Order: sequence, then structure tokens, then C-alpha cells
Amino acid sequence: MRRILSLVLGCCALAALSSIDAATGEAHVITVDEAVAMAIAQNASLQAARARLEAGQAAASSTARRLAPAIHLADEYQHYNDAFIVPMGGGALFPVRKQDTNLFTVAADQPLLGLLHLSADYESQQKSSEAGAAQVQSAELSLRQAVETLYLRVFEARALEGTALASERELNDRLEVARAQLTTGVLTEADVLRVQVAAANARQQAIQAHSQELVSRAGLLALMGLPADDAGVTFVEPKSLLESGQKRPEPAAAQDQALSGRPEILQTRLSLEAGEHQRRARLYALLPEIDLEGAYLHSYGQIVLPTNSEFIGLNAKWAIWEWGASYAAYRASQAQARAAAFDLENQKQQIRAEVTSGMAQLDAAASAISVAEQTIASAEEAYRVTQAQLQAGTATTTDLLEAQSALTQARLNYLRAQYELAISRVNLRRALGR
Repeated sequence: MRRILSLVLGCCALAALSSIDAATGEAHVITVDEAVAMAIAQNASLQAARARLEAGQAAASSTARRLAPAIHLADEYQHYNDAFIVPMGGGALFPVRKQDTNLFTVAADQPLLGLLHLSADYESQQKSSEAGAAQVQSAELSLRQAVETLYLRVFEARALEGTALASERELNDRLEVARAQLTTGVLTEADVLRVQVAAANARQQAIQAHSQELVSRAGLLALMGLPADDAGVTFVEPKSLLESGQKRPEPAAAQDQALSGRPEILQTRLSLEAGEHQRRARLYALLPEIDLEGAYLHSYGQIVLPTNSEFIGLNAKWAIWEWGASYAAYRASQAQARAAAFDLENQKQQIRAEVTSGMAQLDAAASAISVAEQTIASAEEAYRVTQAQLQAGTATTTDLLEAQSALTQARLNYLRAQYELAISRVNLRRALGR
């Protein structure tokens, strides 16, 4: 139901954006939820997963229909070089076959003993189809995680660029003051050069942040199925992700929730069940094939055959020697079932590790926020004191530049910590299967 709702929202978002663009030519304004819906609706990788799911469902349906009786129609027409007439004693002639013959057949057959391996095959394909549905759900969760992460990276880079540009403006203002003080002999040429270098460094940080924004934006647009260079899209700040009040789960509860809620676990478990059904199907395939048969035949041109005839009976066949091919297939299915069991255990271990890592990253990001806040307060106070000391003549321009650089770095660290915390929440939700 959630997948259908996401598809509907994505299609509505696409239709709305197309109509706005056609009517006004204005920029598309997209929220993070709309970006996720658009990605789920038209991401090529996810569409491929849905197509494979559809193929698996159709294959299971095909096998299920083979359990029912099958009806076959056949019509055979033959034109010979001559009629077949057998001479009898005394000059009599006995016609056996005319020059033109025709045999029309309506036949029906129903597997009997074969129902065992056909039923097991159907159960195997049905479980594989359900595993495919879990795979689609897993792909949707991963896609949501990727979209939300890139969305946050876009705004993180934008915030870092803004902080770097603000620092550059402050340094440029100080550069003007320094040049004026150079003319009066208060500062030296070296002092002016230090300010210029600091302004250039701030500019370089802004350029790097802008480049990061462009890269993240291109990746986000690609996930949404839009051109990577689409300049007509405007993203809305993801306040819902930055201000998430999600309560940190307890480790044991988080592990249990992940093992019960992750679609990857369901997918692997269903694959294990499918492998077990496949093993039974290959075992049953070693038995003879016994089918119930019935047919109606209409003959023309064959004198020795009745014009109309019907029969019902049993058809049995058993490949008693095929160089062990069927037994080898059974052994292969056994190995596949064992491999699926190991895959399930390995999947559980990986998910436990992901949850533990996700919670550790969340705790570290939360701690980094607290440290960054304290660092900003200290850096602001150090910058204020250094400014006062510079005016009193007890500090140098170099001291002030170092204090300002420390303040700028503290602000950048605080911004990074905010977005890392939001991304950690996104990653933990994915690890828990939410």
C-alpha cells in the first residue's frame, strides 16, 4: 500500500511540475518528500526491480496453470501420390487408404504423479516472487536513503559556502582597514599579505563547498529521473530532517526491530523457502511420470480406421537411465538450499553490524553537536578578546587572523555536525528497516 501511495504521489508531482513548467516556465520547487516520491516513481533501477518482480509473478502463475488438465488440438492433412488399394483373391480390390487423408484430434491430459514436482515447483516460484516483492521494498528504502542523504548534502554544502563567503567578506573588510593602516605605518606589508592570504583561503573554502553542492545536486537529480544539469529545479530546505525528534532506540530493541522489519531478511528467508521447495521438486522429478489421457479422433481417407473414435487411458514413462542428470539436479538444489540458509545467517549478522554502526554514528554525531556548540562559544569569546587586545596594542594582526580562522572553522564544524546528525538519523532509519 505504501509503495502504491508513493507511486501515486510521484506521478502527481511529475504532472504538477510539467504543467507548471509548460504554463509559466518558472522553476520547479521540490520538497524532500516530493523528491523521494519522484525517485520511487521513475528511478530506472527501481523500475527494473519491479519488472523482475512482475516476471517472477507471471512465471509462478504459469507453473500453477500446468497443474490443471491441458487440452490439445491437432489436425494432420496428407496428400499421397496415389490411393492405397490392396488386390484380393479373385480379382477383388480392397481400398486401404485414399489419396487424401485427414486426421483431426482433440486430446486432454492430466498429470497425476507429476503433480508432486509441479506443486513443489509452483511453491518455489511463489516464494521467489514474494522474495522479489521484498527486494523491491528494500530497493525503495535504499533509494529513499540515498535521496535524503544527497538532499542533505546539497544544503550542507550551501550552508558551508555561505559561512565561507561571510568569512571572506569580513576578511576583505579587514583588508581595507589593513591597507589604510599600512599607509599610516601602523601595520607592515607582511600584515596586509597575511590578511590577503586568509581571505583567499576563505574564498577557496567557498569554491570547494559550491563544487560539493553541484556534485550532490547532480546525483540527486539523477536519482529523481531528471537531467543532472537541470537548472530549473529549486529544492526546499529539509527542516523535517534537520529537526527530527526521533528518540534513540535501545540497542536490544533496535536489533530486534531490524531483524523483524528489514525487507532483506524477509527476502533471504523467502529465498530459503523457495530453495527448499525446489529441492523437493527435483526429488519428486526422480519418480515416474504418470498422466491421465483422453482423446477424440476424426479420420478421413483411412479406410481401416473408424471415422470417429474416443479413448481414455494412462500414460506412464520413466527415464531409468540418463547418466544421473536428474539426480545431479537434485544435488544442486540441495546445495542451493544450504547456501540460502547460510545467506540468511550472514544477512542477520550484517544487519546487526549495520544497526550497531548506525547507533554509534548517531551518538558520535550528537556528541559532535554539543562539542561544536561549546567550541563556537569559546572561539567567539577568543575572537572578541583578541580584537580588544589588538586595539589596545597587546595583540598582533596575526593573532586576530588566527582567532578569526578558529571561529570560522568552529562555525563550519558546527554546520557539518548538524548535517551529519541528520544523515545519521537517515542511515539508522534505513538500518532499522523503517
